[in-house]
Amino acid sequence: MKQIRSGQSFLYRTDGYDSTVIEVRMKDKVTGSYLQVALTNTVKRFPYLTDKLVEKGGSYFLHRDDNSMVAVKTSKFRTLGSMSTGYHLLDVTYSGNLIRVAFHHGLCDGRGVQPFVETLLYGYCCQKYHKKFSAEGIRLPGEPIPTEETMEPFSTEYYKVDETTVYPVEKDGFALPESTGTPEKCYHTELILDERKFVDMVRAVHATPAIFVAMLLSGCILELNPEAAKPVICNMAMDLRAAVGMEQTHRNCVGSAYLPFTAEDLLYSRENLAEKYREMLAVQREPNNIKAGLNKQIGMFNKLDGIPTLEEKRNMMSFFNGMVNNTYVISYMGRLRLNDYAEYVESAHFYSDMICGLTVNMVSAGGKVSLEMLQGFSEKRYAEALIKRLTPYGLLSATDMEVITTGKDKSFITASRQAERLYVKPE
Repeated sequence: MKQIRSGQSFLYRTDGYDSTVIEVRMKDKVTGSYLQVALTNTVKRFPYLTDKLVEKGGSYFLHRDDNSMVAVKTSKFRTLGSMSTGYHLLDVTYSGNLIRVAFHHGLCDGRGVQPFVETLLYGYCCQKYHKKFSAEGIRLPGEPIPTEETMEPFSTEYYKVDETTVYPVEKDGFALPESTGTPEKCYHTELILDERKFVDMVRAVHATPAIFVAMLLSGCILELNPEAAKPVICNMAMDLRAAVGMEQTHRNCVGSAYLPFTAEDLLYSRENLAEKYREMLAVQREPNNIKAGLNKQIGMFNKLDGIPTLEEKRNMMSFFNGMVNNTYVISYMGRLRLNDYAEYVESAHFYSDMICGLTVNMVSAGGKVSLEMLQGFSEKRYAEALIKRLTPYGLLSATDMEVITTGKDKSFITASRQAERLYVKPE
């Protein structure tokens, strides 16, 4: 068994943690038998993503799960860590033209599961369309699995950091008046952009897709809340792997970069604001700054390891329940690698459930960029404002706001039972 270090913040939740989903919309109806063949082959390349959770002495471990993974035809999300999914923390389902991969953030992050999704789609398209497509950049069954893919970025040892050169960042942002730490539902608005047109316009102002959306959304929020006494801050998800030399790890290795926006920024040109944000991101991505942030998490995890009981650990980590990141979050997964079978993919989507505050998830596939606006409140004004702002930049469609549910896992219950099966011998 391997003890979980990264991802612990997602494990000690009172009633479990909500699944995150990568949904791929195919142009043709999904054939279950072909998807199952692809899944069976894919898990051979990613056995570490088939593990189950075991709780022993208040700590969580990953253990081999001998239950087969089955692609099930259903429009509902199954409960991760339960008997229905064979206690797996990752589940593949399908219905109509949809393929959905649901995963638990305690197992991996979006970057960690992305190669799995890409291999699954490659195998499925080869089966479905009876053709050997290009496998460039795809991790294939039968290949050796590098140890780097399972490296733990949060060991017990601290990274060496020069504290005198750590860059201070502004994190105290304006709180959306609608945000709540106890959302009853997750409200979802989907925006789809033409990738070529959008990216061309983004590049014209020397931005990136995530920076450009942050510029637009921050401006919308400030204009809708002119009384804001603090900066509107975009918490932008930042991949930390390169800074610690673990580019291939599937483990959770994501932090946040902070991009403040004030009334003065409304006067900036798009080019100048994009340059300002790129410079801010470059500084926050410096390895010394990233390692300083990682050390804080290592300190928290070391303290957590020293607490003797599960209940005490849950009490310590309870501040994560209902935590709101002011002002909002943007997470851009990037583009799914699809090679010459991209023509069979309509779009991809990246979402989760029970958001406290406001989050925008982004992913590119099939020539489209999808934005999922996820919020813990029903107020539509931010979504409507962003839709209006994006209309000239390749907006193809936008849905009405709807409630979305991906469901919580059951590992917080079943993990201790798994330990009993492994360690308690029958009399």
